[in-house]
Amino acid sequence: MSLRILWHSNAPWVSTGYGNQTRLFVPRIQALGHEVVLSNFYGLAGGVLNLDDKTKCLPCGMNPWGNDVLAAHAAHAKADIVITLMDAWVLSPEATSKVRWCPWVPVDHDPCAPPVVTALKSAWQPIAYSKFGQAKLKEAGFDPRYVPHGVDTKAFRPIDRSECRKALKWSESAFIAMMVAANKGTPSRKAIPEVLVAWRHFVERHPDSLLYLHCWPTPEMQGVNVPEILQNLHMPDKAVLLADPYYTMIGYPESFLINVYNAANVLVNPSYGEGFGIPILEAQACGTPVIVGENTSMPELRFAGWSVKGQPIWSPQGSWQFVPNIPQIEQALEAAWMKRENQQVRQQARRGAERYDADRVAANYWKPLLEEIEQNIHVGGELQMVDLKAAS
Repeated sequence: MSLRILWHSNAPWVSTGYGNQTRLFVPRIQALGHEVVLSNFYGLAGGVLNLDDKTKCLPCGMNPWGNDVLAAHAAHAKADIVITLMDAWVLSPEATSKVRWCPWVPVDHDPCAPPVVTALKSAWQPIAYSKFGQAKLKEAGFDPRYVPHGVDTKAFRPIDRSECRKALKWSESAFIAMMVAANKGTPSRKAIPEVLVAWRHFVERHPDSLLYLHCWPTPEMQGVNVPEILQNLHMPDKAVLLADPYYTMIGYPESFLINVYNAANVLVNPSYGEGFGIPILEAQACGTPVIVGENTSMPELRFAGWSVKGQPIWSPQGSWQFVPNIPQIEQALEAAWMKRENQQVRQQARRGAERYDADRVAANYWKPLLEEIEQNIHVGGELQMVDLKAAS
């Protein structure tokens, strides 16, 4: 027996965290023997696309999160379950209550934000992708399973730093820090302004240093205006390098990002809150230590690097996130500078990341969970569909 799954998320070719994990795990779930149809609320519009001989991609509807097409797509796919990989609070119970909804869900507040709790009341089986998230969902009264995000450790692997810097035309001798961060929303959940203030102080002591920002630099997605902040801080011209906006829009090739992770001495990611933190994992898979916040999912993903405490801030979602302490970011950067050529740190980072290899996650987490789900909905010798007549 196998499950028929509707996977509702970003399209696998989209350069987002959701697209990244869709691209990694849908083929692996198919390899476990399950049928998967993709419902792409972002990345595909106007028609059906057959990605290959076994992967049908259904388009978005008029609602930006797919609330208007979710149940109908499930009926079209004859889905036994619907796995959503996205924020739960944007989904309507009118849609999710019509299917066996298995949200693979981020929790980036402490405690779990009320809109998430309300949305998940119609969930058939919540799935947390951090241990922090699983604990907070349990506190909120749910019985979540745990399946972490993953990384392809065959692709994201340590490469000679000098060769990567040569390929990028970056300084051989400079201390290089990097951020990979979605510049969406204000205040900046990724703590871009706080990192830039800390970096401004750091480069006064270490002028031969570069911070590479892999993000959209301007406020089109209600994010911060990075060039404006740099100007306000009187940042030296060569202290910060911004990603090319055009390639940020169309997507940099994976090989570029692998070179960047390997070229950097440290990844800086002290977010206000993380549902998981894929760049934290990818950087360490490449042997690069990290600077993260002491909150939400980040401590469980720090295998090599430094933590930064945060000051609680009340979020519009009615719960707490944490603004990182700027002097502690500076101290962490100093510690990273001191360890900039330490091979033991690189090896420690890699060893930790290997536990989250996508093949391991598929075998150790997705396989038993999907078997459990299949058993739970197996009735009278066959899988029984939820009645979706009203949705179709």
